[in-house]
Amino acid sequence: MIPHLYVGPGARSAALAQAASDLGAPPEESPDARLVISDAAEVGIDRIRELILWARYGPVRAPRKVAVIGPAEKLTREAANALLKLLEEIPAHLEAILFAEALDRVLPTVRSRCALMWCAAAPEQIQAALCNAGYESDEIAFISSLLGDRVEEAAAFLAERRNPIQEWKDADAQARDLSLAELAKGFARHVPDPLRRRAYGRHLVSALSRAATDEVLALAERLAKDGKGAVAAFLDELARFLITEAPTAWPDLPSDVRLAWARKASLGRGDLDDNANPRLLAEVVALWPRKS
Repeated sequence: MIPHLYVGPGARSAALAQAASDLGAPPEESPDARLVISDAAEVGIDRIRELILWARYGPVRAPRKVAVIGPAEKLTREAANALLKLLEEIPAHLEAILFAEALDRVLPTVRSRCALMWCAAAPEQIQAALCNAGYESDEIAFISSLLGDRVEEAAAFLAERRNPIQEWKDADAQARDLSLAELAKGFARHVPDPLRRRAYGRHLVSALSRAATDEVLALAERLAKDGKGAVAAFLDELARFLITEAPTAWPDLPSDVRLAWARKASLGRGDLDDNANPRLLAEVVALWPRKS
């Protein structure tokens, strides 16, 4: 299960609420919950070591154990490095929920191994900004859906008034009949723009299921030419597609394989932060189901 990182002024409350929902009881009262939370001091390595020992064993009452950790920006470097091993190899009986108020102060290696969950305040602020920029309600809903938890990318729509729905239709039509090589080229070109990146990305990922191995290798090489940013964006789009669209688009792909692949793509962002070779990483992740 991919760890979740709640971010924003309401992150702690959201993380604890998620834990309570999953446990069926307040985490403070559950034997299957572990709260590694600090209000003032840093979160040190001793507390993470205790968490790792606790996580070895299965739950007592709930379907799984739940660990709530935060603020993530207060993890010492030693504690964060110890936590990384747990986040990379989470037992099937454990759910890890982190929270932070300042995402930029969370170590990239921790941040990249988690699915970001922006709390209600952030999307509401973005929607208000889009409204002030002149967008209609249907456009705001579309942009919000497009951005998902990456609300920081709303800047692409605030610098100037755009026509997002028509732009999406045009970009989707342009990408629909392109070859894998052409999709890779277009995707790399549009990485800075969330709308066109998503339009090209979903077609690019969808095409993986029918691409030959040599085509996938060429895709990885093409993306790597544009650096880590293009490979990281590809991993993001792959993970998103596997979670949201693959159940319908690839009905023959077993759900356990699909979710394991999504986890592989998500963890790949952390490997990039650890200076993994971008081309080799893209190859490994894109070809993973064929080699597993």
